[in-house]
Amino acid sequence: MQQISESEILHACRVLFGSELHLSRGFLNYLQPSGARTAYRKKAMLTHPDRFVSSCSNILAKQKKLFQSLNQAHEVVQSYLRQRNIAPVDLRQHPQAAQNSRPHRRRPTPDTNRFYRGTLPNRPLQLAQFLYYESLIPYAAVISAITWQRQQRPSVGQIAQRWRWLNDKDIDRILKLRSGFSRFGERAQQLGLLNPLQVRTLLLHQRANQKQIGRYFVDHGYITEKNLERLLDKLSEHNLKYRHGFSGQYYTRS
Repeated sequence: MQQISESEILHACRVLFGSELHLSRGFLNYLQPSGARTAYRKKAMLTHPDRFVSSCSNILAKQKKLFQSLNQAHEVVQSYLRQRNIAPVDLRQHPQAAQNSRPHRRRPTPDTNRFYRGTLPNRPLQLAQFLYYESLIPYAAVISAITWQRQQRPSVGQIAQRWRWLNDKDIDRILKLRSGFSRFGERAQQLGLLNPLQVRTLLLHQRANQKQIGRYFVDHGYITEKNLERLLDKLSEHNLKYRHGFSGQYYTRS
């Protein structure tokens, strides 16, 4: 069985779970086939070409490519999980080197419903991560919440199209650009289709039009409304303490 490289599995996870997901080897260790299938089905419902049969040919062709990429990503993730459950794979190795490595004994399948036991990382965190590291939710809930939140908001490309900053051809170019794990806005800037101010404006509008992820954990009974406010205060203190030297946007109340 051909081993899957680190870049392949990480790219597939980005396609399947979205670019906002914090990927790490810990995430890959906890990921289960059922979680991958759930993410695939939810995203397939949004991207399936049958939903766009009445759209123009360019949009329909784009959706077919997106759906094909989603299917390929799902297969890569499931293949990785099958390999992982047979023997632990060192993702730092080149695929050929991994093939030549000595086989290991079968190990137990990780439990995504397991709660974290340990200390908070010394880095800023998003709310879902913070709740996981506080042992209030299992890692499976982190994935479900991020997937839920992504479904509540328009994509950056959709907003840019509505504002006539991008057209179908522009979006097709952006989606085709291979640039590591960069996000849509970053790739648009690389191509000179959007400037930094436009990207920031799009992201702010996107965030303003999505449900807060804390709502998911309250509605699913992980925490109460009152505890959410207390935990947000605690998260703000944590992020203020460790935000220096880290890029990205993290919750604070300052």
